[in-house]
Amino acid sequence: MRRTLLLLTLLAGCSKAPANTTPTLPDLVVDPKPTNGYQIILPIVQAIQPGQDTEYCTWTDLVLDHDVDIRAIEGYQTLGGHHVALFSTETKQPAWTTRKCTDDDMATFRFSAASGAEGQDGKNEAPGNLVFHIPAGSQIVLNHHYINATTQPRDAQSAINIWLGDPNTTYTPSGSIALINTGMRLPVGPSTLDIDCTAPNDFSVWYAIPHMHEYGTRIAITHTSGTTTDTLFDVQQWTPSYTFHPPVFETDPSQTMLVKSGDKMHVHCEWNNTTSNELTFGLEMCVGFFQTVDNAGLGNMDCNDGEWGHF
Repeated sequence: MRRTLLLLTLLAGCSKAPANTTPTLPDLVVDPKPTNGYQIILPIVQAIQPGQDTEYCTWTDLVLDHDVDIRAIEGYQTLGGHHVALFSTETKQPAWTTRKCTDDDMATFRFSAASGAEGQDGKNEAPGNLVFHIPAGSQIVLNHHYINATTQPRDAQSAINIWLGDPNTTYTPSGSIALINTGMRLPVGPSTLDIDCTAPNDFSVWYAIPHMHEYGTRIAITHTSGTTTDTLFDVQQWTPSYTFHPPVFETDPSQTMLVKSGDKMHVHCEWNNTTSNELTFGLEMCVGFFQTVDNAGLGNMDCNDGEWGHF
């Protein structure tokens, strides 16, 4: 399975909702639809149980009849929302099909952009002349994730606004890179994990974040080019708040960090699993996530425990 900022969660059944008549929960507050863009209101996810960490995929009724360049997105969620992520796929499902995201589903998706918990991160806008490009024929799929930290079952819901690029402007696509290990298994108590990746191509990085969850205690990400090693992040006291608002590296797209073919990327994670059970990918994570100026058209790539692929 190949993913970024996405979690394995408990099984959810299928549900459908008609376009444009989707009911909304009282605490879902959504800004007006963009003039040049789309607004998608997702079906209500019912009765998420206390302590449940749930992630869903919804195939929308938006099937593109032409190429689209997305300049920005903004997600909106009810209490307990973790993120809304925008994907596209050529493997279509009936509109408004909603279910737990499976490995097979995710293998067909192409990532565009994500917005953080309950809209708190605001609009995720590509800088400079960058866009998130989606080809004609694609169906828009949204991944929406919730964590119920209360003591009562809760309904949850998400929405997203999408701003399109000016059709008369020439843009450069933004690609993504994820350094992950979806086979991670964390025993009870302290543990560590290292992810080592050798860049197969040159990458121009304009944005980067580390990502862990509540049992994380430290994450460090380094970049080695030749004999020089640069530390991008070394968060030695990871806190649960960083799950939603991590440290960020961001630079102007004209002054990117260059990762050359053959350079080494390393992610080191530490945890203290205070539960009574082993933790797997999804319940915990160890991710280095990057966005690139993709002049070469490489698309979205991930390094899963040292092996490179596309997502």
